[in-house]
Amino acid sequence: MNQDEKIVLNQKQKEAVEHKNGPILIVAGAGTGKTRVITERIKYLISNNLAKPKEILALTFTEKGANEMLGRVDKIMPLGYEEPWITTFHSFADRLLREEALEIGLDPQYIILTKPQSFALVKKNLFNLNLKYFLPLGNPVKFIDAILTFFSRLQDEEVYPKDFEKWRKKLNSSKEEDGRWGELSAAYQIYQQIKIKESFMDFGDLILWVIKLFKERPSILSRYKNQFKYILLDEFQDTNFAQFEIIQLLAPPKDKPNLMVVGDDSQSIYKFRGAAISNILDFMGKYKNAESVYLLKNYRTTQNILGGAYKLIKHNNPDTLESKLGISKNLTSERREKGHPPKILLAQTGEEEAEMVVEEIRKLIKSKNYSYKDFAILARANNHLDNFVWALKRYGIPYQIIGNRGLFNQPEVSQLINFLRVCQDISDSASLYGLLNSEILDYNPQNILSALNSSKYKNITLWESIKEREYFSFITKEVEMAMNSSKENSVSAVLYNFIVNTKYPEKLLENENVENTLKTNNLNLFFRYIKNYESSEKASSINSFVEFLDVMIPAGENPAQAVLEDIDTVNLLTVHGSKGLEFSVVFMVNLTSDRFPTRNRRDPIEIPEGLIKETLPIGDYHIQEERRLFYVGMTRAKDFLYLTYAKNYGGVKDKKPSVFINELEISLPGKPTEGLPLFQNTKYKKYPYPEKENAFAPTYMSYSQINTYNQCPLQYKYRYVLKMPTKPSHALTFGQSIHNTLKIFHTQERKGSLTGDLDILKIFEKAFIPLGYENSAHIKKRREQGKEMLLNYVKTRKGNFGVPKFIEEKFKLTKFEVPLLGFIDRIDYKNGEYEIIDYKTGSLKNQNFVDKNEQLTIYAMAAKDCFGITAKTLALYFIEDNVKINTARTEKDLEKEKGAIDEVITSIRTSSFEPKAGQRCRYCDFSKICPAYRNYLNY
Repeated sequence: MNQDEKIVLNQKQKEAVEHKNGPILIVAGAGTGKTRVITERIKYLISNNLAKPKEILALTFTEKGANEMLGRVDKIMPLGYEEPWITTFHSFADRLLREEALEIGLDPQYIILTKPQSFALVKKNLFNLNLKYFLPLGNPVKFIDAILTFFSRLQDEEVYPKDFEKWRKKLNSSKEEDGRWGELSAAYQIYQQIKIKESFMDFGDLILWVIKLFKERPSILSRYKNQFKYILLDEFQDTNFAQFEIIQLLAPPKDKPNLMVVGDDSQSIYKFRGAAISNILDFMGKYKNAESVYLLKNYRTTQNILGGAYKLIKHNNPDTLESKLGISKNLTSERREKGHPPKILLAQTGEEEAEMVVEEIRKLIKSKNYSYKDFAILARANNHLDNFVWALKRYGIPYQIIGNRGLFNQPEVSQLINFLRVCQDISDSASLYGLLNSEILDYNPQNILSALNSSKYKNITLWESIKEREYFSFITKEVEMAMNSSKENSVSAVLYNFIVNTKYPEKLLENENVENTLKTNNLNLFFRYIKNYESSEKASSINSFVEFLDVMIPAGENPAQAVLEDIDTVNLLTVHGSKGLEFSVVFMVNLTSDRFPTRNRRDPIEIPEGLIKETLPIGDYHIQEERRLFYVGMTRAKDFLYLTYAKNYGGVKDKKPSVFINELEISLPGKPTEGLPLFQNTKYKKYPYPEKENAFAPTYMSYSQINTYNQCPLQYKYRYVLKMPTKPSHALTFGQSIHNTLKIFHTQERKGSLTGDLDILKIFEKAFIPLGYENSAHIKKRREQGKEMLLNYVKTRKGNFGVPKFIEEKFKLTKFEVPLLGFIDRIDYKNGEYEIIDYKTGSLKNQNFVDKNEQLTIYAMAAKDCFGITAKTLALYFIEDNVKINTARTEKDLEKEKGAIDEVITSIRTSSFEPKAGQRCRYCDFSKICPAYRNYLNY
């Protein structure tokens, strides 16, 4: 094991972990240690030789949940163990389809669409979907979002186009209603065909195609059934009908399979994503011989808070496991103190409610018992947090907004969007005004106002007005330069040049506090977003990207903003976003009758009951779902739970408290709290953001990180700590294109699905990423060169290589202080011996370079520790020259490399990141902002 701490399980947890055979339902209440049970179960199965790691499949609902589970398993398993399949449903389905797609006529190089990308695809094909009622010519895009939501719900219920059409034909309805269902049925069929033709797939498709694969190819289903001897399913209450169908195919009830499902119906809060609570409620009926274990000992929350939560959730009876199974789910706190009961605070206005919450935070901070990171403010919706942001700013209290949205709203990102909009259309005065007022330019507001007034007086555009003034010459020149260079350069390259010219990155680096680190991280996320767009588009330009945003943003696109871990700030988030988290002090805010529970906004196009396969509840499912959400919010609290609301949020009538507060059976305040020091600080306080704990400690390492740090610690800091945005690199994307091509080619070759060696050119055409090149001519020449290199490779490969045993194989070395992750391009088996091969698309190197290559040494270490393979030969294959240079590594070499990696990790944890300036700085992504390089040039 990697740690000396022995995990102590209570009796019920032990029963779950050591369950022998057959299906089992684990009902795991909030804070009862369900993740510990799952990870200990995996350890138990492996250490008792009941299953090999590859024979265990553990599925969960979110990437965060899967990563947390993997992290915990790493800590309790021996060094160099083989990883089980711990993943989300969608990642599992994607992994299967990439391997087996050709078996059902799919392109394994398909692209997964996000919801906004699906919106863009429908918009592009809108007039080809045979729509009439759902295509109002005055506003053609009106129903796109509703149609996509409807299609997604059909997928959740495992309804294929033929199933929908079959239902429609049996429908006895009016001509008008039948016409509308007919439109949707035809559109569903056509949309699926478009996605197949263009090699697109959305998240719902991943699940449906795996079901189709298993049903139409029994031999493949049988192979995976035999592989996965034990299946564990976390957050079972969050699965939808189609996802559970995959489980029932892999683990049919009649087989009495080794299936463990873990969940809590009281925490089912994702109905809007298609979650079917009936899956957990009906499990014992489907798996009639299943055992059950109830985890009711809570290790997080005091009893007084748990008691209130239980009073609330009982109102969901009889649509609960408690009623169906005849059990009690009243959680018992393992903490000695009973604690404080939930406290209700009432204010007159929303602003005063925020002041009241901030005042409570300040009191508890003064007690010295809590840090800022111990506090969470939870709201039903993101916009309900606004007043609390302003109040925290006024008092200079550090905070972070945590969630999966909001990147485009951050000032450091919105200013760049405004810049791109101005480059697309210089007459867009609104975007230009936003740009002029941004931090990146820092113009005097009086001068901006003067230019704006002049434009109104002269009846000219704001652009024409600032062009008349020398004061604004910098931005006018930058816009004009960007407009000209965008004809031959990518959006990310144009934008990168702009931010470098403004010296904005250097301004952020002058004061390396957490606020500025968040800004650089957000800039990096935005650049990654642009690069993802560019890599999926055949032709990208500023115009096309802005048009893309104009479609995406109204469709709801707003990616997650940056979040820094282990930092002492107050946490603001939605209740949905708080799932799985815990805080010492929780404020649930804006708890009025029309905000929590929120109004029941039904889908514009509701799925007909005749197509719903899940069992529907007896009671009001919307109120039940909102009540479960309220319960989740309450059970995030460890010590204190405050429930707050105001009488007025700006409307005419006073608000009533949430019905859920009444269900807690706690007396309400008679009148609002008076004497709040509202707006006593009218100016926002500039506070020094607290330093991040272990700011430079990596959570994992890779060869690239090690190599970067060894080349220049400051470059490492810019890239991996501060996450400064970088210009796209054609060398990098060309290498990715070649690597992806060879991975797909050899995977298909191994499966016997190639028609011939020339298939490699078709694969390359789809895999080629036209990003980071100087111009279109550069792209064309590099593409042709890539084809020539690959043709030379396939002609000579049989003489140079053995049979690929592993292709692009992921590894995780856990023998270091933090895991070392990576992928080995290929491991061949030839003449009874193993050979590790790494592809190189750069210039040919000599034997000495290959003998000392650190990357190959790490791969030899990984092959030995992770796969039990001792490779006699290691090689770098230089694809452009079609030359393979062999080398070898001894046990002494591996021990020496381990020591070197340990030293790098230790250095990073304590590093001041001193630069190593020199000639190589010319090729560094950060040379234009690096003071060390400037000093080197001046010297």
